[in-house]
Amino acid sequence: MKKGAVIIGGTSGIGLETALYLKKCGYKVLIGGRSKSKDKINLSYKHIDVTNISSIKNFFSSVPLNCLGSVIYSAGISSNTKNIQKFNVNEYRKVHDVNILGAILTLKYSYPLLKKTKGKVVIISSLASRTYSKLSSFEYTVTKAGLSGLVKQLAIEWAKDGILINTIFPGMVKTSMLSKSVKPNSLKRIESLIPLGRVARPMEIATAIEFLISEKNTYITGSGVDINGGQFLSG
Repeated sequence: MKKGAVIIGGTSGIGLETALYLKKCGYKVLIGGRSKSKDKINLSYKHIDVTNISSIKNFFSSVPLNCLGSVIYSAGISSNTKNIQKFNVNEYRKVHDVNILGAILTLKYSYPLLKKTKGKVVIISSLASRTYSKLSSFEYTVTKAGLSGLVKQLAIEWAKDGILINTIFPGMVKTSMLSKSVKPNSLKRIESLIPLGRVARPMEIATAIEFLISEKNTYITGSGVDINGGQFLSG
């Protein structure tokens, strides 16, 4: 029987697409976010603000143990800063608090439950952390790169507890969010940079995540998986 999966940042984008796929696979899925998805979906939802410690504590203190076989951290934001000359401390802190600090606190407060279930964790990072970003912000690239260090550190720290933790590096994914935010001509230019010539399908991300949290994964931890059509090779 498949265990439960909690997806933080599961109300939109990759997080939502993964939640829908996992439910089809038979997982008990709980999505967490600041607000419910605008899409009509049949998924359990619980409020969480990853920039608020009390909110994170409250979220995990009331999550049923059978829901927490795995934690997927998909929360992430960007900004408009393109280079260090325009760096703004306040802007950086906003991005840092969601992308890095939110992940750290989520893992800190989910750890007692993960220890009991010998759970699995997947952190959704970004292609930007593997190379650099032509499209996202300076703050986004720096904070997403920091997630790799977090995963490696916890892979060692949690190994004795039987908790496996990994990260993935997706490029652009064909979600409803992408369709709304990127014009067709811009998308074609982006796809020309990808060796496989197209952006990822949501299913290609979700199936990789499902493997990493499934009973099939018994030995992979501290690793990063590129799911970006080979774009990490070409920058």
